[in-house]
Amino acid sequence: MMKQDKYNFVLYIPEITHKQYRLNDEGKVILDLGLNPMKKLMGKLVNRQPISDIELDELSSSAWLNINGERSILDLARIQSEKTGDDIDESVRRIVQFIRYISKRGWIKFKGYKKN
Repeated sequence: MMKQDKYNFVLYIPEITHKQYRLNDEGKVILDLGLNPMKKLMGKLVNRQPISDIELDELSSSAWLNINGERSILDLARIQSEKTGDDIDESVRRIVQFIRYISKRGWIKFKGYKKN
């Protein structure tokens, strides 16, 4: 294995850390984020119930459900590519963008990188 493989982002293995999620009737993932005191206060001020859920679209839900702590980002892209019929490069681009988004929010962590 080459030393530079550990710097190749698509070989990283994501693992879900945000365990508060559910599936709706359509099979889409809904992330339950919880309400902080500031959101509750703002909701009272505008006389509305604050929302603390995020519903992922179909592709993002599929990617989320395929994250199992053993598949690399490249493996996830291959699964998505087969499912949608898209080119692997397009699938990698979309998966990397999604993984970066959920990683920045702390909903996943990386176990390491996949050795060939």
